[in-house]
Amino acid sequence: MTKIIFFDIDGTLVSKHNSIPKSTKRAIKELKANGIIPVIATGRAPLLIEEVRRELDIDSYIAMNGQFVVHEGKVVFDNPIKKATVDRLIDRAVEKNDGIVLCGAKDIFSNSIVSLAKRSSVLTLLKGLVKLVPGSIQVSFFSRLIKKPPKPKDYAGKSIYQVIIETSEDEEKQYKEDFETLHFARSNHYTVDIISEGISKATGIEKYLEHVGAVKEDTYAFGDSPNDLEMLDFVHTSVAMGNGWDNVKAISDYVTDDVDKDGIEKALKHFKLI
Repeated sequence: MTKIIFFDIDGTLVSKHNSIPKSTKRAIKELKANGIIPVIATGRAPLLIEEVRRELDIDSYIAMNGQFVVHEGKVVFDNPIKKATVDRLIDRAVEKNDGIVLCGAKDIFSNSIVSLAKRSSVLTLLKGLVKLVPGSIQVSFFSRLIKKPPKPKDYAGKSIYQVIIETSEDEEKQYKEDFETLHFARSNHYTVDIISEGISKATGIEKYLEHVGAVKEDTYAFGDSPNDLEMLDFVHTSVAMGNGWDNVKAISDYVTDDVDKDGIEKALKHFKLI
């Protein structure tokens, strides 16, 4: 059976310098030549996957931590959050003065993003925010950008799959207590991704495997942060990046080098996949 490898984006495919290492591009190309299927598995919304996807020529992905699954350009699973729950999250973020962003299948909603988009392309704006701005500046800009909640009319009638809230790990505990039926997934120290109960990257992988008729024994996954834990635990062979969080390394089958030290390529060679 064809092997399938699931790759996180930030800290795994993309370095802290917001670029894809040449060795990673080379490795993904060789994987495909060997008949092995690369699939992106990320917390990012689809809008923020496009540049990475095109650069690596990968047409299947699991977005928003398992809430939205695409195989060869076709949506095979989607699981929006209930509108009443989204409204409650917005109210709580406003009450706590926390930044908030709503992620849809084709849009990202935040009051500031919407207003900026009137003067430029949303894609251009977000591409610059995620891909081109150094991490420290990116966080500062992001914090200012999302302080105002999106207006209800902006996302009326559109499905919301993930809510991103700017909050510390300590403050996140209160959200978890107040929203016990939601799942919280963190990929950095500044924001937390909030999705439906019972959903994770592992769920997305399971749905993807069901669709393509593949089995777990033929799966590998690469990740670096807490929102990768379920994915790494689910697949047959798990790989943590050298730059990953300690708890991610602890549960992985293999720890490779950092993303910008050819970690992807080295691990793929270790497992004789390239």
